[in-house]
Amino acid sequence: MLGGHSFGGLYVLTFAALYPDDVAGMVLIDSTAPESAAIPARTSQRESGSELMDRVSALLSSSARFGLGRLISEMDYDSLPAPSRDVARASGATPSHVRSTIDEFVQANNSRVEAAALVGLAGKPLVVLTAGSGSSAEWMGDQHLLTTLSSNSTHRVVDGAVHIALLHDKQYASATTQAILDVVYSITTTTSPPLTD
Repeated sequence: MLGGHSFGGLYVLTFAALYPDDVAGMVLIDSTAPESAAIPARTSQRESGSELMDRVSALLSSSARFGLGRLISEMDYDSLPAPSRDVARASGATPSHVRSTIDEFVQANNSRVEAAALVGLAGKPLVVLTAGSGSSAEWMGDQHLLTTLSSNSTHRVVDGAVHIALLHDKQYASATTQAILDVVYSITTTTSPPLTD
């Protein structure tokens, strides 16, 4: 069973495309959508955007050495228990963490293309969770399209949740936990009903 949040959804989709026999089910948590074959990316825009991101990456990476990461990490993780919050903040404050986050954004277009290699999950259980607050109509449409990867899927919109709350906020993270449990149950129990709404 695989689960991926945000860009992490692209990585689990890519894994499933490369190793379909090793994937029994999936939970996509407000996942970035793969590149659509119907809307090819423009190479010139991608290259110029990449150059700009390289410059921004270098600037932010340098700034991280002077405490930018610490400042950013203090603004997040408030809903985690104290020991976990402190560990997350300490990790997020390091220059290497800031750099890896920037690198992930720089590689986003390539990751979206790689994830598009998955054309279906052959009826394996799939739950797509979407934050109900702060999501554009386009994002909602992409989330709905992700459910078409399997004939045994459901799309659950978590009312009131924003993107990061599906992991960081206890109230909304419970929906993520439930989705994982539902997929595991569906995989391990032959008599379980399909996930489809």
